[in-house]
Amino acid sequence: MKLYPFQKVAVDKFENVPSVLIADDMGLGKTYEALALDLRRRTKQLSGYKQTDCKTLIVTPGSVVSSWKWHINEIWPGARVAVINPKNRDDLIKKLRQPYHYYVIHWEALRLIEELQDVHWWHVIIDEAHRAKNPKAQQTWYLKKLRTSYKTALSGTPADNAPQDLWSILNWLYPKTWSSHNRFDNYFIKIQMHNKGACFAVVGKEDGTTEPCGGYHKGTFKKVVGVANIDELQEAIAPYYIRRLKENVIDDLPDKYYTQIDVQLDARQRRIYNQMRSSMLSWLGAHEDEPMPAPIVISQLTRLKQFALAYAEVITTKKFDKKAEEWREVRTVKLTEPSSKLDAAMQKIVDNPDKQMVVFSESKQIINLLSVRLDAAKITYAKLTGDTPQAARGSVVQSFQDGLARIFLGTIHAGGEGITLTAASTVIFLDRTWNPSKNRQAEDRLHRIGQKNAVEVIDIVADDTVDGGRLQQISLKWSWLKKLLGDKAPEPVIEVECISTITPKV
Repeated sequence: MKLYPFQKVAVDKFENVPSVLIADDMGLGKTYEALALDLRRRTKQLSGYKQTDCKTLIVTPGSVVSSWKWHINEIWPGARVAVINPKNRDDLIKKLRQPYHYYVIHWEALRLIEELQDVHWWHVIIDEAHRAKNPKAQQTWYLKKLRTSYKTALSGTPADNAPQDLWSILNWLYPKTWSSHNRFDNYFIKIQMHNKGACFAVVGKEDGTTEPCGGYHKGTFKKVVGVANIDELQEAIAPYYIRRLKENVIDDLPDKYYTQIDVQLDARQRRIYNQMRSSMLSWLGAHEDEPMPAPIVISQLTRLKQFALAYAEVITTKKFDKKAEEWREVRTVKLTEPSSKLDAAMQKIVDNPDKQMVVFSESKQIINLLSVRLDAAKITYAKLTGDTPQAARGSVVQSFQDGLARIFLGTIHAGGEGITLTAASTVIFLDRTWNPSKNRQAEDRLHRIGQKNAVEVIDIVADDTVDGGRLQQISLKWSWLKKLLGDKAPEPVIEVECISTITPKV
């Protein structure tokens, strides 16, 4: 894969730096930068068996574990990748002793897999590094116990809630340099002491004025109300830190670029999806010799696509057909939680708290389920579906454009045409319509006059589902339909000589 010029700058800068923090803006390809950096070092420093003897551990949110595997195979097709399941300890031990180049785990597994501490890793990459901001959290503690030659932290928001959050990440990267949190206090201003009980501590405000706290606290604590000496901090971390915003590298980016997030269906989703797929295969077999109109194909595939969005049930009701003067059965699909796709979408939204985003789906039901999640998380949103009154649609869009809502939720049919959503430069598709022109129309709600940034288009794709045939046109061949509905081919087994890096316990 060819890197963009700004991505190559990061790889060139950090080639010989043991620990680095890449804090580029969301959507600028931090994953590729980290993998390219790993591959650059491997190519220059390793040969033969050492390629597999030196293992890279990738710690990432559970929603994007499979995406990392996909990206690794894209940038290095010959790489061996193991996705670690902490619930299967025997398989874990077996994989740790086998010659894999990369091991991908989710954050929560750090505290569950004691055997990770027995390996001297070549490289540890932590995705969404702000998850290590709390030095007292178990997953942070276990992360800092890992032994490794190289460390790479990735986060578009390394200090997502408060400036002091950055210290824990720096402490992991360079524990001797950032051994004490007290040194970091030099970069805060107006650290107020709040008193136990009724508190009348004077608190500084952003406009420079002060006022009494007026709160009631169970204990005495300090509160950071600002930052200081930022130039000094930037100079101190400059050798191993880099951050670029979209507007900084706009000339290096295409006007519109694409990212894919792969997810595994929740166990309940997988069970019901497989049942529906089996039913469809039986239906195909029964009608294989018959001509099949396109609307029937699209209807069947759309139903299967709904089952990849969330847990689904087929509801059967009866409706009176006036023309035929008879009652007929009507089947509809009802979507409910759980939803692996919504897990991934929410993770992206929560991990980028300062970004406005647009989320599209063909399904009104999944948009409504996401709105419930946003309500629970107290994240503001504007919603446009077929249920939105025509007279209110303009104000819904304007509220998002004016920044009153952080997330725009819309169905492709209702929100994919005729409106402008240039307040955001990131659009997430939970699924696509089978009409390619409607998909492009929806993307271009952001990619139009008034947009100052390159537009990132993210597709959330469920593994081993109809999503895998994310096609721009529908083929009506029976063979294509069977392939689309069938299981994916098994991965080839590669025999590689390896020297284990597991340290035996004494």
